[in-house]
This record gives sequence, C-alpha cells and structure tokens, in this order.
Amino acid sequence: MLELLEQLFRQVRVYTQAERYDRKQIYAQSPNPKHTTMQFDRDAEDIIVRGLEESGLGFEVISEERAPFTTSPSPTYRIVIDPIDGSDNVARGIMTAGIALAALPIDSPILPENVQWALVGELFSGTVYQAQRGGGAFRNGRRCRISDEKSLKHSLVGMNLDRGRDPHTIQTLLLETPGIEHVRRTGSSAIDSVYVASGTYDAYIDVGNVLTGESFLASASIILEAGGIVSDHLGHPLRPITNLTEGFSFVAACTRELHQEIIAKIKSS
Repeated sequence: MLELLEQLFRQVRVYTQAERYDRKQIYAQSPNPKHTTMQFDRDAEDIIVRGLEESGLGFEVISEERAPFTTSPSPTYRIVIDPIDGSDNVARGIMTAGIALAALPIDSPILPENVQWALVGELFSGTVYQAQRGGGAFRNGRRCRISDEKSLKHSLVGMNLDRGRDPHTIQTLLLETPGIEHVRRTGSSAIDSVYVASGTYDAYIDVGNVLTGESFLASASIILEAGGIVSDHLGHPLRPITNLTEGFSFVAACTRELHQEIIAKIKSS
C-alpha cells in the first residue's frame, strides 16, 4: 500500500513541477461552506483517483474536492486525500505545497490512530514522510526522530495564523511569558504538522476549529508513529472525522511535557 501511495505522490509531483497549467484557473466555487477549487487541485485529484481505480484494491474515496465515492462495489479500504495542500501557495508561485494520503480499513472510524498507511509528500522538494501502523515513521526512508524539547520557551513551533483562527489564544501563545522562541508557517497545514514527526518543529498549533480533516489526518498518524502527541486545543483526543467540512483545532507536540504546557497556555487564554 505504501508503494501505491508513493507512486500517486510521484505522479502528482510530476504534474505540479511541469507547471503546464494556469495557476489562476478556477474549477469550481461553492458558497456554503465557502470554498474555491482550483483547476490544478482537480487535476491532481484526478491523477490520484485514476491510480486508485487502476490499483484494483477497492477504496471508498473521501476527498476535499468531490463527494465520497467507491472504486469497487465492496471496498476493503477507505482513503482520505488532500491532492494539493497549500493551493494558495501554488496559485501564487510559492514553492511549498504537499499531498496528504491516509488509508484505513473501511470499518474503522476515521481517526489518526486507526490509519493503517499514511504519506505526506512535499511536492516541490520531493521529501516523503510515511508510516505504517505499528511500523514507525520515516522521512525519505530514514526513521523519523522527534525532538526531545520539553519547554515552550526553547521551542520552534509551527502555528497557523490565517483568518478565522482564535486571535486571543494566538496572542496568549505569542506574547505572554514565557513566549515561544521561534514561530514558523509554510502555508501547508499538512507539511507544517508533519514536521513535528521529524523534529523539524517541536510543535504545531492550529486553534479556532477551522482545520479540516484531510489536512491533518495523514500527518497526525505519522506523528503518532514517530512517538509524538496529538490532541484538540483542550488536550482531548481528536473526535472522529465524519466529513471534510467540519472544522477542528489541532495541537501536536514532540513530548508530553511540551504538549501539556501548550494546552495549559491555551486554557489560560
């Protein structure tokens, strides 16, 4: 299965790197919830769907860009896909975007701990993060090593600062002492969050119940396999994903101590 997921990633990467598409062309817009699907999003999704159909394995496909469907009458697996996470970056020519794929048994609730195979790939650098349940997490074939940082004031933290996030919590995290040492944001939630698995970030924070499941599911499962911690903004286990329009808050950290400090700071805001 991981071989299939990586093959799909490579195919989408070839498409995005070729840049033979109009970065501004819109495929569809929906008012409720407000969402714009770019043509390159749809093209990338078509590449993935075609590969899933040709595999003959049988999937229920859940994607950001179309209604759920199955590739066979009685699918064995369910796959949640984000064909291009970081569409705004691609549209503006910023070379940071990802693909996120998470496959799990068809009868399992959609939770990070139930994901059997996961892949998050950086479309322009070619870096691949992947995990198989119980088998550990890997970056470009080498086992991931999470950071051992326990203190927020010494941490490098990814944080989503986009519109709709909770401004009071963000202000507390950034300004109240002890503050965060370094803050980063790539423009792709899938990439930002999976960085925790490899020790690139010590933590990732997205508060405001805006983040949708396709953007974090694969990354969260890889973080868990690497030994990290994931939760909602109150420190509770993530609830099952039932659709890709419902928003979540998401906190990932490399150590339990750092995770607890982040949650305590969020609760104080």
